[in-house]
Amino acid sequence: MKQKLVRFLVILLFIVGVGFLAYPTISNEWNNYVQSTVIRQYEDSLSQMTDEDYSAYWEAARGFNANITENAIGTDAFGAAADGNAVTPTEEFLNSQYYSVLNINGDGVMGYLSIPKIKVKLSIMHGTFDEYIQTAVGHMNGTALPIGGESTHSVIVGHRGLPSAELFTNIDQLQVGDKFYIHVLDETLAYQVDEISDAIPAEDINTLAEAMKVEPGKDYVTLFTCTPYGVNTHRLLVRGTRVEYLGEDEPPKGAEAVVETVKNYYVIIGIAGLIVAIILILIIRKLFKKSNKKAEGRAQ
Repeated sequence: MKQKLVRFLVILLFIVGVGFLAYPTISNEWNNYVQSTVIRQYEDSLSQMTDEDYSAYWEAARGFNANITENAIGTDAFGAAADGNAVTPTEEFLNSQYYSVLNINGDGVMGYLSIPKIKVKLSIMHGTFDEYIQTAVGHMNGTALPIGGESTHSVIVGHRGLPSAELFTNIDQLQVGDKFYIHVLDETLAYQVDEISDAIPAEDINTLAEAMKVEPGKDYVTLFTCTPYGVNTHRLLVRGTRVEYLGEDEPPKGAEAVVETVKNYYVIIGIAGLIVAIILILIIRKLFKKSNKKAEGRAQ
């Protein structure tokens, strides 16, 4: 009886360990599904809008940006005082003019970001509250809305290294010349990476503000995250300058798509294989034990 209990505990611990290993992959795939659903809902709402609706939203957004001649980052977006030192949106924030602009579904989504090189497609939320950027990316309040235009510099904030979602984890793979895209209302804005600042101390607000400042005549978007990976003492800024939109990279097709799928799910496949192997080993052992008992019975 004692041996059976020990064996059961060993197997249970092994399965729990495998579960811990599989959690990041499974959780990230689930977050990707949730984000694709949010983006689909956003696009469905856009498809029902009239030309007059689009004009009204664009006018409101441009009017809002007209009042931002200088970015006010206030504090580091991951700092204690970011967005009023709140984890979730406050009542005051939800009733603000900022929250109403571009918020077509009333859920805080102002558009979405896609980065083909690292296979990122995430909704852009109003503000950088932790509730938002655990699963999506957030627009840094105090910087221009990401709608393009001369003398604007919008900042998009995302986490790295979360166990539940990749988000900006692989953003360090971007290089000068790569492109990312902002999808807002009925337009897609293309930005080409022209500058990467990869080691600004989190407490160096002056340097951060200088890197994210508005420059006359320029149309910038900066992707803002933590670095080094897992340490998070510094900030990584990837700045893009507006370029002509020529279409995004198409998703892989045919054999290439199969390879991508296998790459994305290799951890799950490996873990599933281990579990199946263990189950088969246990079944075979049980069958051998029964066979041995029968053999012993005949010998007696």
